[in-house]
Amino acid sequence: MSVADSEVRIPDDETPARCPHCRRPFRSERLRALHLGDFHGEDCSTDQREAYEDALEAEREDLFLYHLKVVAALVGVYAFFFLTYLAVSMMQAPG
Repeated sequence: MSVADSEVRIPDDETPARCPHCRRPFRSERLRALHLGDFHGEDCSTDQREAYEDALEAEREDLFLYHLKVVAALVGVYAFFFLTYLAVSMMQAPG
């Protein structure tokens, strides 16, 4: 899969990190390291392999944090609707 430079939008004030194999630009070194490990793993040096593993671990941590936030948001929404239902049902109860 080849991506042209015109398909990757990078702000003018950022210097893109480029893949040494396919010359694809990336917004950060972390994204470049992930690309190198995923697409050019057999051609990676030891340093590039270590950078890939570090970037992969950082991605896993970020994804775990994102999942925690999503679960917290869902629990909050559920609690809001449950408490609203209780409040409305208490107001309508005969009594």
